[in-house]
Amino acid sequence: MKDAQILIIEDDLSFAENVKFQLSTSEIKSENIISIASIAEAHEVRDFQEPDVILLDLNIEDSSGVETYEKVFKIFPLASVIVLSGMDDESIALEIVSKGGQDYVIKSALNAKVLERTINYGLLRRELTQKVKKSERKFKDVFNKSPLPIIQLIGHELETGLVNNAAQKLYKFSHEEMTKKSFSSFNLDKNKSINIEGGRYVQQTNDGEEIIVDVVINEIESDSDQAEYIALIIDKTKELEFEKRKFDVVSQAEESEKKKIARELHDGLGQQMVLLNLLFQNFNPSDGQKESFNDLQNLLQNCIREVKEIAYNLLPPELEKGFLNAIERFARRISSMDQIQFVIDIEEGIEEQDLDNVDKFNLYRIIQELFNNSLKHAGASEFSISLRRCEEGIELIAMDNGVGFEMEKIQKGLGIENIQYRMNMAGIQGAFNSVLGKGTSVKMMLKSV
Repeated sequence: MKDAQILIIEDDLSFAENVKFQLSTSEIKSENIISIASIAEAHEVRDFQEPDVILLDLNIEDSSGVETYEKVFKIFPLASVIVLSGMDDESIALEIVSKGGQDYVIKSALNAKVLERTINYGLLRRELTQKVKKSERKFKDVFNKSPLPIIQLIGHELETGLVNNAAQKLYKFSHEEMTKKSFSSFNLDKNKSINIEGGRYVQQTNDGEEIIVDVVINEIESDSDQAEYIALIIDKTKELEFEKRKFDVVSQAEESEKKKIARELHDGLGQQMVLLNLLFQNFNPSDGQKESFNDLQNLLQNCIREVKEIAYNLLPPELEKGFLNAIERFARRISSMDQIQFVIDIEEGIEEQDLDNVDKFNLYRIIQELFNNSLKHAGASEFSISLRRCEEGIELIAMDNGVGFEMEKIQKGLGIENIQYRMNMAGIQGAFNSVLGKGTSVKMMLKSV
């Protein structure tokens, strides 16, 4: 306190001298105390001194009331202002404290102890205020300079508040354009709202670009009656585009290899087995060999059918004529084998061109995988597919009447991970549902034209 710079603004010279005398009994050096009587003099003092504490009378030569405080604060924004109040303007002094003044002292109760205590408290509050402001500046720097987009969300409606620079850059909006809007309003699907659990959303920037983001939301303490949250936005667009390109390359290589194998099976091994079957039929077995001969002939014909089936599944020629054609042919072929019934129910009016925006090849592979699971693992006697129009596009439901499984205990060996991966890469939204003893269903949403 002894090194504090004190400025007294009081136009009653005798009272100002009394204040200086009271201060002289404390540790404060007399050369650190300046007394002036007007706002005009305050401007002059500003040129050579930055006071730590200002003892301010509100009614002076060239100003009065609250206006006096506002003028002084504008000149010395860093000073701790203590109002010297008379009994008749105590309410105004309280108003000034509410505006940022550190304290007030009733003139009639003024003495050295009161002054010393008030100045000490004023200096301490000033120091704490500066620390708080410094902390706020650091927080704002961390918030604004974070390389990751961050948005403050307010209330249960998740209305945008503070928006850092990275978020403005991502969404290509200014801070003013982004604030006081529902964060869900950035979603491309206006029917899908963001909730406090966060998740993955498809959103749109100011220039119409589509972005895919993961939103992580955490609640923070709030001074208001509304809940407040901090949302971390992770842009997954480029990562998913890269994954999609990688998936396409791998899929193309995989399908190219499948075609090669299919042709080898059909044109090579398959033809050799057909020729072998013809040659085999020219044998004339004896009576004792006929039973074994018939068994071998049946085994050979079964092998021919299996080779053809494998080649067909690897390279379904019907897919070149469209998904609906391919899946109907697939269903008829499966049903004719009498192992499992394959039922298709397509709503009237749905045509191949409705699926022009769908990755038909991967959709066909997904159906194949689902069917194989139903046949090999579920012990199903029926597998069905239905296609229906809805607001979002076309809903495809694949289901069986097999043994089902517990959703929380999904086995990776069932091929479900591969199916979900194909769905993600093909941009197909899908959800599994299964109950023990009641079969399994998969609902997929296909974007129509």
